[in-house]
Amino acid sequence: MTTASTTNPPRAFPLSAAAFRHVYPAAGWATMLAPGVLAGVSVAAIGHNRPGLLRLAAGAAGGLLAGVLLARITDEVRWRRSNVSLQVDEPDAALDLMQAVRAEGVQAEMVRAIETTGPARGSFALRYRAKDDRLVRAVLAEQQG
Repeated sequence: MTTASTTNPPRAFPLSAAAFRHVYPAAGWATMLAPGVLAGVSVAAIGHNRPGLLRLAAGAAGGLLAGVLLARITDEVRWRRSNVSLQVDEPDAALDLMQAVRAEGVQAEMVRAIETTGPARGSFALRYRAKDDRLVRAVLAEQQG
């Protein structure tokens, strides 16, 4: 049985807790972080006629940190909810894998693979959430023995 991940391929390096799973352009970063910086500066300036430069810089840094934290949480939630497909050539093997991962509590479904021509024609894919990828691959490795 040959398999290939058709969406969200695994990365070559391990992800740290601070790493983002999606790549954002510079304009995307500016859009995500600017409101936090502005809010931090605004909070630092409230109640002061002439707030010091250090106070404004600390407010901007706090707002930037809050924006990065919120962006990281949003990125992780989006990634965990995204679908991953694992392509399996034989329908019986795909069905067995689907039943095995469902027994582990993973919501999975068997679908036709996207490729309609070539050597993958007629193959099936198991679709599940990205957060369950390790468990599904462990069940697949156990089945392949």
